[in-house]
Amino acid sequence: MRFIAIKILNVISRKIIARHNPVIIGITGSVGKSSARKAIYEIFKTKYSVACNKSVYHSDISIPLAIIGEKSGGRSVLKWFFVVFRAMKILFGYEKYPEILILEMDVNRPGDMKKILKVAKPNIAIFTGVGKYPSHLEYFKDARQIAKEKSLLIKALGKKDIAILNYDDEYARELAKGAKSEVITYGFDPKSMFIAEEIFLGDRKWRIEDGSIGMGFKVSQNGTTVPFRLPYALGRAQIYAALASCAVGSLFGFNLLEISEILSKYQPLAGRMKLIKGINKSLIIDDTFNANPNSMLVALESLGKLDASRRIAVLGDMLELGEYSDEGHSEVGKKIPKTADILFTYGAMSKIISEKANTFGMNANKISHFDKIDDLVKELKDTAKEHDVILIKGSRSMHMEEIVKAIMEKPELADELLVK
Repeated sequence: MRFIAIKILNVISRKIIARHNPVIIGITGSVGKSSARKAIYEIFKTKYSVACNKSVYHSDISIPLAIIGEKSGGRSVLKWFFVVFRAMKILFGYEKYPEILILEMDVNRPGDMKKILKVAKPNIAIFTGVGKYPSHLEYFKDARQIAKEKSLLIKALGKKDIAILNYDDEYARELAKGAKSEVITYGFDPKSMFIAEEIFLGDRKWRIEDGSIGMGFKVSQNGTTVPFRLPYALGRAQIYAALASCAVGSLFGFNLLEISEILSKYQPLAGRMKLIKGINKSLIIDDTFNANPNSMLVALESLGKLDASRRIAVLGDMLELGEYSDEGHSEVGKKIPKTADILFTYGAMSKIISEKANTFGMNANKISHFDKIDDLVKELKDTAKEHDVILIKGSRSMHMEEIVKAIMEKPELADELLVK
């Protein structure tokens, strides 16, 4: 039933786009797509009728479901029937359709982006970056091949369309040179059009203010500089998300002051550097949605800059790295001594992280490796103390959110705060 429903929904989705003609903002990349989608949605919902992916499934169903505004029917024939029924209602105008669609256009295998573009071609496309160790490498030869697949989104744009590129990413800079569309750039690089600077991510300046913890930075564009404050988020990925929202928002008349005010209430998605109060008055950085070496290194960079009694890294295996698995885990291990005081690892591959951390200077008695998640949780509960900051991160299949739930101050809020 799922296969049949996908075929039907792809056809109906194309017809829905043709009939209602919304502005489509497509987002691709290997890091920060979901955070960018969330930040952009928060901006646009203040003035426009807007919709975005409710969840990101495999690419053959994610886009049609986002266009229809539904979740997957799973294994239920009845649920799939109602998804198709709602799609028909939208197609024939029985429901008001959004003015703007924000679509996270992810790929898992070669050929996925062409399939997506047959259903929905964007007017505005955002390339968040690929990095050295992207996910899904088991289906691609290397990072460049993944970048080539994702770059099809930018190459599909026409002269009247707009590409928004993370200028800090080498593949994005290459795309900027050959783009047919108008190009807007963002990043930390001073050559970008929207520039982040004066980051108060750490440097001993993070603190609790009215019960919230977060970071500040400034965004500059065409000589105008505006301070931004994200009270509930940490990390470079969240700054990139804010920059992407500035770039897109500027096209629709939002100024930097407006965007700064809207994002001051921004809550990151579950599992993306989300701040949660932990047991014994500790602080959890929940980054459990997924992991690759790029995002792991960025998360550790944030941890390393925080002023805490102790910085504890709890890291699980990074999957889908193919032949780069050993190298990727090794690179993370090398970073640990400079960013964490205590290391817990979980899973077969993460043992490489522990070994490298020890090799590069971390004392062996500060490192613990676990094959069972229950054993890790027990030890972590005994270890966590007041003013400790605990980063928890690993690939989705490692279920690292179970560790977060076990050491939350209020585990009854798990359904609201954690990845499901």
